[in-house]
Amino acid sequence: MSGYDDVPEWAPRTPPESGEFGIPYTFPGDPGATGATGAPGAPGADGGPSAPPGGAADGGFDYFAKPDRSSRPPGPAHAAAKRTRKRPRPSKRTGGIMLGPLAGAVVLVMLTGFAAYAFTSAADTCSGDDALTIDVATSPEISPAVVRAAKRFNDARNEVAGMCARASVRSADPAAVATLLSGKGVSGVTEQPDVWIPDSSLWSKLAEGSGRAGATAAVTELGGMASTPIVLAMPGSLATQLRNLGAPAQPSWKDLITAAGTAENAERGSGPAAEKSPIPSRLFRLQVPDPGKTATGMGTLMLANALLSDDPQGQAMFAGAVRTFREGVAASVTAQFAAFGEGTGDRYPIALTPEQAVFAHNAKRPTEIAAAVYPAEGTLYLDHPVSVLSGDAAKLSAGRLLFKELTSDATGEDVRRLGFRTPDGTAPAAFSERTGLSEAAPKGLTPPSAAEVEQIMQQWAKLSLSLRMLSIIDISGSMSEKIAPGLTRLQATIRTAQNGLSLLPDDSEAGEWVFSTHLKGEQDWREVVSVGPLGERLGSVTRRQALLSTFTRTTVKKNGDTGLYETVIAAFDDMKRTYKAEYINSVVLWTDGKNDDEDGPSLAETLKHIRDASDPQRPILIYMLGLGDGVDVGELRQIAKLTNGDALVAQTPGQIQSLFLKSLSDQACGSNC
Repeated sequence: MSGYDDVPEWAPRTPPESGEFGIPYTFPGDPGATGATGAPGAPGADGGPSAPPGGAADGGFDYFAKPDRSSRPPGPAHAAAKRTRKRPRPSKRTGGIMLGPLAGAVVLVMLTGFAAYAFTSAADTCSGDDALTIDVATSPEISPAVVRAAKRFNDARNEVAGMCARASVRSADPAAVATLLSGKGVSGVTEQPDVWIPDSSLWSKLAEGSGRAGATAAVTELGGMASTPIVLAMPGSLATQLRNLGAPAQPSWKDLITAAGTAENAERGSGPAAEKSPIPSRLFRLQVPDPGKTATGMGTLMLANALLSDDPQGQAMFAGAVRTFREGVAASVTAQFAAFGEGTGDRYPIALTPEQAVFAHNAKRPTEIAAAVYPAEGTLYLDHPVSVLSGDAAKLSAGRLLFKELTSDATGEDVRRLGFRTPDGTAPAAFSERTGLSEAAPKGLTPPSAAEVEQIMQQWAKLSLSLRMLSIIDISGSMSEKIAPGLTRLQATIRTAQNGLSLLPDDSEAGEWVFSTHLKGEQDWREVVSVGPLGERLGSVTRRQALLSTFTRTTVKKNGDTGLYETVIAAFDDMKRTYKAEYINSVVLWTDGKNDDEDGPSLAETLKHIRDASDPQRPILIYMLGLGDGVDVGELRQIAKLTNGDALVAQTPGQIQSLFLKSLSDQACGSNC
């Protein structure tokens, strides 16, 4: 199935009763809402939910509360003063009644019967040797409209190459078809269709960019038949409260993603932009459909890459964004919306989702509808492209004739009734603030090329892998020097390590060493926390907690020198000995100087040891993060490059943070980033 396979689920199982489709649906918090005041979402006099308390009249943040969470412990500081709100009563339903503006979608889906789609009748003579049949594979959520278009096409008895042309339609997971077309194997779809209608051109670009033997070459792209932008969905009352806080109707992606950051110890931001943002840090828990299986998830990565491409720190920031997305991967779009009514700790669930899925969710008449947020910079559209995959000239001609029907006025009406926009951005009549959607089409960003799609998906695949990382911090005497007012080199390093640790999920492995000279007898390094799963318990605490506690207790060794080479050799050997193939295994060493341990190995001896001990089947990446002017970056880079790692030097606290994020990105992506 596609990333938003909601059509079979939101269609009613009983026919709607006649005369009941005029019930308006009220957007929570809308100034025009009617009905009794009280618990947010409670049914009003007209059958829709009334405005929640804390609206424009009340103002402020006091009523910014999650439903039915009185038994939960208090949340973070920004939620401490929220009033407890009662769980709203379910909205009334009668005989499968749906929203008035959405009734057409119900009828459309019922007419298609949710079945496999071949159209025959007693008078049908377009079959056998006299017929040219084209096999059409379509993304499930658009299939009702495709079925009806195919029926009109078949009824027209178009003639191609002396034969009558007909279409046979089947529903197919776009990811499975893309896997087949890319030559990467078989995943649920074994036969290539003649005409393919996935939910997004990203799939065809991914197949095209694979460059594998066996990939489909004969692809004729005809254009899109429907569109739906990727939006950020949230409970309607939450959207209302954000407006009350002063958030613009179209906030920036940066503010939204920052408010969904997973870094528990990350800086809350600095500078005028951060201070002016009305959205509290870590307010949201972001949910994203799996980028490896859905166009929505894939499009989210493309959005992040496009919005960060012009930033000097874009690569490192992209790595951080991917970590945030990885933490919030949802099983499906249905699961994303289900989380809106569940307790999620101290944060509010929001979802990156197609606009049409918001429509489909709201068509179920939930207790509280979802509101679509359209970020200011614009977004990517899922364009439902029609492509002919057959190299047969007759089937290509038949596909072009079918495309005319798929882009006809009748089909345009059908796709709008399903909650899609037509390719020109025209919205369904039901789209309004009262139904959580905007009639105006959001700005569309430039779609990525096939090469960009392939590269970004490679980054995702590698950044999604868990890291196994040994962090080593220099505690020699010079680490007590100031790198900024009130901040020593060691303090800046520890702050970055803390923030970086919070980017790693519990299934990552990490450990901590410190080094100087003679820390343990003649040994220049000392293990503080062994490498292992961050979620594993070490006595009464987890390894993550132990590392955080260790960071706060780390101090400089007065008059200590820098035993760099001995430490690097020991760390490389230890990580090779304990190597785990299912992880990216790496050493990240922080230092502000060059080796000055005269009793230890030389640079030449260090390079020879690592060169001789390296095993391509058990790679260990070494990253050297230098601080200040005393670093010999040339020496550090010689060591790191032997392992396909790198040496990076920072002069300011901000650069330290950026370079560490870059090292995380490089560890996962290697030469593909």
